[in-house]
Amino acid sequence: MRNLKKDEMEMKARREAMLTEGFRLFALHGIEGVSMQQVADASGVGIATLYRYYNTKLALVLDIGAKKWEEFGTHVLRLREERDISSKTAANEFAFYLDCYIELYRTHKDLLRFNQNFNNYVQHEGATKEQLAPYLAAIGTFVRMFHALYEKAKLDGTLRTDLPEDKMFAATSHIMLAVAVRYAQGLIYDAESEADRTEEFEMLKRAILREFAV
Repeated sequence: MRNLKKDEMEMKARREAMLTEGFRLFALHGIEGVSMQQVADASGVGIATLYRYYNTKLALVLDIGAKKWEEFGTHVLRLREERDISSKTAANEFAFYLDCYIELYRTHKDLLRFNQNFNNYVQHEGATKEQLAPYLAAIGTFVRMFHALYEKAKLDGTLRTDLPEDKMFAATSHIMLAVAVRYAQGLIYDAESEADRTEEFEMLKRAILREFAV
């Protein structure tokens, strides 16, 4: 008689191996530079098994993206709770929000490298809104966090709200994420491109705070 619980655990372990190895390879070599066969080999499964779990490379990439951003979002929410950020001013919450991108650079460079060509890949592959839904839900943590601090700023006046929320969110998020990705990849012109860039990132954070804090 088959042990259904054992089968379920084995299926979960195989899926986890596929996600882990797929992420490692995509972060290291780029999404386009890795084949499904390479993912299967690294995961210790046959290519047919991999395709039973993920019938396309796009499906695997989207699942990895959703999983890794959900993990980082959970990490951020834990830090937020530990530091009691919700009791702080909107300006303080904004500073923490910017710190999240520095934390991303410091502790999750592999995620930034994976993310480097993620958007181009899923657009090129024609990912639908339905397919993207789990990924968008995972990154929604940061959208909700920004919305909460923006609403608080309307009440405590410690942060500018004369700019539309969506434009302020887009400007700050795109700048911080772009710099995080660039630092994670290394600076071509710098012989010490693997050097820690946290201090420079902190300077950018302070410049943004001066722009938006009241």
